[in-house]
Amino acid sequence: MSAGENRRDFTSPPIPRAWTAILALLALVGLIAFFLGISGAQSQRAWQAYLINFVYWTGLSFGAVLFVAVLNMANAQWGRPLKRMAEALGAFLPVSFLLFWILYLGKEEIFPWVRQPLPEKQFWLNSGFMFARNGVGLFLLTALSLALIYYSVKGDREMTGRLIAGREETPTEESQARDYWRAQRVLSPIIGIVYAFVLSLLAFDLIMSLDPHWYSTLFGAYYFMSCFYIALAALYFLSLISLKALGLRETIHPHHLHDLGKLVFAFCIFTGYLFYVQFLVIWYGNLPEETRYVILRVKLTPWEPVAWTVLAMIFAIPLVLLLSRKIKMKPLPMIILSGIILAGMWLERFILVAPSIWKGQGIPIGLLEVLITAGFFGIMGLSIIIFLKRVPLLPISDPLFQKSVEPHEEKEKP
Repeated sequence: MSAGENRRDFTSPPIPRAWTAILALLALVGLIAFFLGISGAQSQRAWQAYLINFVYWTGLSFGAVLFVAVLNMANAQWGRPLKRMAEALGAFLPVSFLLFWILYLGKEEIFPWVRQPLPEKQFWLNSGFMFARNGVGLFLLTALSLALIYYSVKGDREMTGRLIAGREETPTEESQARDYWRAQRVLSPIIGIVYAFVLSLLAFDLIMSLDPHWYSTLFGAYYFMSCFYIALAALYFLSLISLKALGLRETIHPHHLHDLGKLVFAFCIFTGYLFYVQFLVIWYGNLPEETRYVILRVKLTPWEPVAWTVLAMIFAIPLVLLLSRKIKMKPLPMIILSGIILAGMWLERFILVAPSIWKGQGIPIGLLEVLITAGFFGIMGLSIIIFLKRVPLLPISDPLFQKSVEPHEEKEKP
């Protein structure tokens, strides 16, 4: 893009201060509720809610960065206008890395094998080794993800500065831009591999080990693919509410939403497939240490209604609605559907974690869980806003971006 072309200011329009204030308030309320919870009679519920939200929001954020890496690996043009929104979801990762270490303080409340060690698994299931290996894994994947975002944003900042100044690109700057793009292409497949490994490790250690006698070799794959599914739904939601708020209607066209909707539909089916494959193997094997994990969640009170609600929200409803081409391109229905998927996946994480920890009566969802979840939502929202205020709104230095926003009249026809 030369200086003689359109010099549109690609930085974000002012974000209403009310949004920042509301999100900050939610984060503060969540923080207060968590500390009051862990210091009171409901400490186990507070730690349980914290763990649920950690694995939910961290997986979502990593999944969003994976979306950017997949675009680069596939040399895909269609999703380039959505790239910055996906990177904004990844802005939560530095905070997530810090939040992980807070879990160490509640290890005795969360992990049953801390108080009652299993001799046959003590080498693997001990708190020192567990937090060390997960900490190293999270640090590595977070560093790679932030490096990918850094090289993407740096080129955009430099190009935006040239456009505003109205000057041409020098040969040195052109060479630097190619280096930034090359770095993104090199980092992307590395992130894809490390993502699968680290999120599988989180699934095994932070979720599956809550019931140390149960195991599933497919559980890691189910977790990291469902995180990508959550990220796609969150990207859909964020992109749709940004169309008007951030002035993206000229850049994100109906065919972009349609293509993203097809991707959400595909991973709805694939996540459901991975769940069914796990269930089928457990059902055929009929081993007590495997079946009791499933029976507790789908057959026994009070968890059975939650399990069927989850099935409807993350599989049945999206599967039916996303068959429609028109719905995929309509903002309001897709905002609602994305919200249903996101809420359903939170409940899915809840039913993976809570039955293994909670031994009380009833379903442990109350004001405490709502406030802690609101706190995590506020932190995620603040991370997104802070990121978008400091970077160009569009990835204009991406060599595939201009091709992706060219008119596609035929795709936009109803």
